Amino acid sequence: MQLLRLEIPHFRNLQELEMRFATHLESTPGSDDGPHKSIRSHALIGQNGTGKSNLIEALITIFRDIDLDRDAALDYTLEYAIRGHRVRIETDMSKQKRPFVWVDGNSESQGYLLKNRELLPSHIFAYYSGRNERIEALFQEHQRRFNRRQEVVAEEVMPADLLRNFTGSEADIRAVEEVKRRERSRLQQLGDDRLRRLFYCRGGHSQLVLLACLLSEDPVFQKVLANLHIESLESALFVLKEPYRLREKRRSGRFDEQELNEGDPRFWYARGNVVSEFLDKLWQVTWAPIEQEVTKQIDFRGRTEKQKQLYLFVPSHEKLKQLGELVGSPDSFFRYAEGAYIGDLIDEIRITVKKRNENGGKVSFRQLSEGELQMLTVLGLMRITREDHCLFLLDEPDTHLNPIWKLRYFDDIEGVLTTDAGALGDSQLLITTHDPIMLGSLRREQVHILRREGRRILVDEPDEHPQGMGVTGLLKSELFGLSSTLDVETERRLFRRNELYVKSPRTPEEDAELNRLSAELADLGFSTSDFRDPDYALFVRKMAQHRRFRKPTLTPEEQKEQDHIADSIIDEILREEEER
Repeated sequence: MQLLRLEIPHFRNLQELEMRFATHLESTPGSDDGPHKSIRSHALIGQNGTGKSNLIEALITIFRDIDLDRDAALDYTLEYAIRGHRVRIETDMSKQKRPFVWVDGNSESQGYLLKNRELLPSHIFAYYSGRNERIEALFQEHQRRFNRRQEVVAEEVMPADLLRNFTGSEADIRAVEEVKRRERSRLQQLGDDRLRRLFYCRGGHSQLVLLACLLSEDPVFQKVLANLHIESLESALFVLKEPYRLREKRRSGRFDEQELNEGDPRFWYARGNVVSEFLDKLWQVTWAPIEQEVTKQIDFRGRTEKQKQLYLFVPSHEKLKQLGELVGSPDSFFRYAEGAYIGDLIDEIRITVKKRNENGGKVSFRQLSEGELQMLTVLGLMRITREDHCLFLLDEPDTHLNPIWKLRYFDDIEGVLTTDAGALGDSQLLITTHDPIMLGSLRREQVHILRREGRRILVDEPDEHPQGMGVTGLLKSELFGLSSTLDVETERRLFRRNELYVKSPRTPEEDAELNRLSAELADLGFSTSDFRDPDYALFVRKMAQHRRFRKPTLTPEEQKEQDHIADSIIDEILREEEER
């Protein structure tokens, strides 16, 4: 999956947006002529209000409407490459509600994409550092369909009267085939993947990813755990609960015979693959399951409800491994466990892990930091789906990360997307950030600067590579546009000192102020000895005349003008030296 082009005439505050995505890094001077490295990670930066989050929302909306076979919600042009094909989708709602589609240059339709799902990304993952109800709402229909899909059992039970009276006649055979046809149609309507196409990362997913990592012998998973100083699992308590939909059926007596026949009484007559392929296996490895009814607080207002809960205790890492062997691969474990979580069957998992002694010994999962949980969730999901063609959309994922993790963030991502054969997986990452440390390892082709020009939102590529610039250089570059990395008060003192220095004549009061400021700034490491250099003193005098640059941030145009003025002053000083 590789985004190539996105154009949005109007969506929220995005106006006349045009964006291109480079697919390979540019060659560097002196490098060999080998194949250029593929780009899988892109970063969006820009001032607040330039539409970074809205751009992510637009991409989610586009793929949601296509996957649900809906009319388009906005005008757009989207072009991407996937599995050897080039797909272009355009919507002009003034002409028709459904998008125009081209695949490898041939005109097709939205229905064609749905019939040939290899032309769509396997999954769209979205991660937000905080709660975003508007974004969550975009995933509700996929979640609802996914829950209905989970209720389709592994081997559907035929109607009892059909089995009881089956004679082998052509009519009976046709009846059996009709039942199978209806079930196939039902599965097709609900989606055929165990992990829905649109996936919103929630807090509970970090627990499931951790268990999948602990089950895996994959060295990449082991590296993720090592970075979090986690050695092994001590125990895991699965707290299951009666799903709301089943509780309401029980209370109103609305269970039908088929639900009772197919459902598992141990799990409140829940049914489907999650029960047969996961919860049943979990029951087999746990110690003394305990069922009880508790009063649970359900929101911050203090409202409570009665819940039936079931406690399933996995006492050791060995028992977890046994569960993994029964369920299948770590990927299957996560997909089935996630189905139970989204299906309202898992309330929580109380995990205790063993950390390296210098990092706390045995600790509860709840004691892990927000940064640890976020890294675990994002990197784990990328590794679990590394063989798929996915699009990861992350809004400010650096919120809870320490500087070291921020600096190596994209390197860690490339590591988890690398397959055993050494090639990158076919997934793409798009993040928004305000943090210069996050950009420190990127090339300019990977960075997109959103800025407002009148009503339009322009997307620029930086002139220089962020890689190697350092935090101070990044902050003062066009990427962030700061005129200085100093605090406002220190910068004010510097401006005032230089202003007084170049002023002639000065009053006695101004001389006293200049001496005071020079002494204060000298204590902070700003020496006045530089003024003894006549060329430097002349440069300061001439730059001090341009007061319009004395503000915290500069536009790209103002930065270029300031650089041009500085270059002109230096050229003038050099000419005067040559003429002496």
